[in-house]
Formats: sequence, C-alpha cells, structure tokens
Amino acid sequence: MVPGAVPAPEADLQIALLPAPTRTFPPVKPGMVRLPIDVTFPQGGGALRRISNLVKGGITRAAQMPYLKSRMGALWLRMAAPIRLDDNLWLLIRPASLSVGKMRTDLKRASTLHAVVETVASPEVIFGPKPFITPVEMPPLQPFQPGPGIFQVMGNIHINYGEANRYFRDPRMGIIGKVLPGSGERKLTIRGIRVYGSGGKVVVEVKVLYNPLLLNLSGKPAELTLYLRGTPRYLPERRVFDLPDLDYDIQSGDLILQAADLIFKGDFRDTLRRIAVVPVGAKMDILKAKITKKLNRALGRYAHVRTQVNRFEVLDGFADNEGLEARVTFQGTATLEVIWR
Repeated sequence: MVPGAVPAPEADLQIALLPAPTRTFPPVKPGMVRLPIDVTFPQGGGALRRISNLVKGGITRAAQMPYLKSRMGALWLRMAAPIRLDDNLWLLIRPASLSVGKMRTDLKRASTLHAVVETVASPEVIFGPKPFITPVEMPPLQPFQPGPGIFQVMGNIHINYGEANRYFRDPRMGIIGKVLPGSGERKLTIRGIRVYGSGGKVVVEVKVLYNPLLLNLSGKPAELTLYLRGTPRYLPERRVFDLPDLDYDIQSGDLILQAADLIFKGDFRDTLRRIAVVPVGAKMDILKAKITKKLNRALGRYAHVRTQVNRFEVLDGFADNEGLEARVTFQGTATLEVIWR
C-alpha cells in the first residue's frame, strides 16, 4: 500500500486508491444573457397613455417607478435562486449585473411594450443537495450593450462513476458476457467491469473468465481480475470520454497468472480501450431538455419566461476520485412575457 493511500471501494480490490491531484478548469468568463421582454397592458384604463409615458420617460426613469422597480427586483431574486432540474441536480444562473434596453411599441399590437433585459451571469450545473445561496440585493442598472438576442454561457458539470458503471452493466450494451474476438481456445469472457478514480486517472476493473492454457483439472473456466489505468479524453464527434493510454496490471498471488500478462497484452488491452468508454451524449441531451423545461416557468403571478436551449456541448474534462469533471457550454434563446396590472 502506498503511504497515504486509502482502501479501494471493494474489499477484494488489490490496487491502491491514490488521492487525485488538485486540478480545476480556468475561471469561467461571465456570459451575457439577453432576455427580450414583452409587456402586455390590459385594454382600456388609459393603457396607451401609460405606455406613452413610459417610453417618453426612458427606462432609467421608468425603473424607479415603484411598480417596475419591485418587478425588476423580483426578477433578480428569481434569477439568483437555485433552479431544481431533478433530484440532486441544480442550475445556478449567478447573475452579476442587470441592464435594460430602450423601450418601444408595436403598431400592430397597440397594447404592448417591448424591451430587452441583459444580465452578466456565470451559470453552473451542480449535482448534490440544494446549494446555499446568500441573497444579494439587485445592483443599479448598468449601461445596455445591444447584441444578438441569444444567451451563450459556459459552466462545469460532474459525471460520477456510478453512472458509467450502470452503463457497463446494462444488458443492452452487450458488454457483460462478451467473448472477446481473437481469444481462440482461451475464450476470454468479460464477467464484470467497473470504473473508479485514483490519482487523477480512471481505473478500470475487469473480471474475466478464460480457459487455462495448462492442465485444467476442474474443467471450469479460470477467473482473473485485471486492473487498467487511463487518462480520459473527450471525443466530440462521438460524444464520449475514452481512455487512449489505457494500460493494465494483473494483481494476483498465483505465479502462473502473473505470467498471463505476457499472454493477454496487446489485443486484449486494445479491445478494452475500445470497450471502456464513458458516453455522455445522451446525458447532455437529457440535461438540455431539463434546463429548457425548468427555464420555461412562471416568475410570479404576472410574468412567464419562455426558454429554448438549442445547443449543449462538452468542451473538455478530467478525472478525479468521484467522477469526471467536464467543462460545458450551452446556447439558446429566451423571452420574458409580462402582464401589466
């Protein structure tokens, strides 16, 4: 056992579990989120006059009106609060500033008013319990910077090893019970496979059955557990993390099985490199759908935000002892609909 190492997750595991080196992604540059606003005024009651007064007064002056100021403050608090995407899955928008563009009217819809809200934010997807957020008062409105009506932001997500192991165990994947091609009379068969982290690497534990090359008195296949280590690399075209440098050690007290390293190396290792991939594409699609759904929601009694996340991509990733840390970016559009009361 390496000094300072801790026992591995299972009692029969014979490979040291080393602390992962400290590693983080570069700080995320805050992204600009532009949110068009459509305000609908009820018919009658001087709606046109109120719209005209708002437009003439300008947004800075209008924002000081008690009604609008309270609504802007409520919007700020909603954006700052954690958004639950699923069990132990949260989205933090982390707004840092707020600005509002020029207001205009629509001649075809006389009872409406249009503007754009901008916020500089650093969103993050968090796995685990609801994050604690200290409420921050809405800052003064900042100068408006017109641009495309989209949001494009960057953040981090964590993919735990448990999800990868469920993938390997899924009967539809055909991994468990797979007889490795080219193994001939040895008939190497995968009986079990799982991954975990150690020292900034991904460890792949593979249990195999095989026909011994020497005399087999029992007539049953022999069992062998192999441990492989590799560094994750993200392949955007396949939307998977693979382990291109995967190599292995055999941990066994049997001298004959120790020599099996010379027999299995090569084709077997390359086959494991093809099998031991962690797919994340489906997970990204699920997250994109969850974010789209949760960002289409009411913001109080008189406001509703409508959002569409069009793209959600992984940019890079690395391993720690709990899972894969990934840097992601997502892009989409959103509109805030307000009914003036």
